[in-house]
Amino acid sequence: MELDFLTFVLNHPVLIAVFLISAYFVIVNTIKMKLSKVKMLNPAEVSLLINRENALVLDLRPRAEYDLGHVTSAVSAIETDLEKDNLGEIAKDHNKPVIVIDKDGTRTYELGEHLVKNGFTQVYALRGGIFSWQQSNLPLVKK
Repeated sequence: MELDFLTFVLNHPVLIAVFLISAYFVIVNTIKMKLSKVKMLNPAEVSLLINRENALVLDLRPRAEYDLGHVTSAVSAIETDLEKDNLGEIAKDHNKPVIVIDKDGTRTYELGEHLVKNGFTQVYALRGGIFSWQQSNLPLVKK
């Protein structure tokens, strides 16, 4: 058994390298997310936060996608504006809960971290983005 494993490793160095690199990134991302001040929420938790604490919802999708359907009370916030610290009206209350939503949850964590660095104290991200919201059969507002 040990000899078979060693033979496999020696015969597939590229595959082993890809596995080790992938494992490294998964571990690093998991640690970063656990230590982050941005909390990932599921759709039900987001809904409760909106209803109970009047959270500000920032939808990072392009305007055309936002217009096709967005979470009630969500504000269209272009990703590039947030990256350039063009926070506009949202910069008023750094202590208000802020929920960041994108298409599939791939950019929310990073932009949430950016908001934390800009002084926001309660930053959340919708895990899975608007897709997870739709899969939970929660309502969308269409423009």
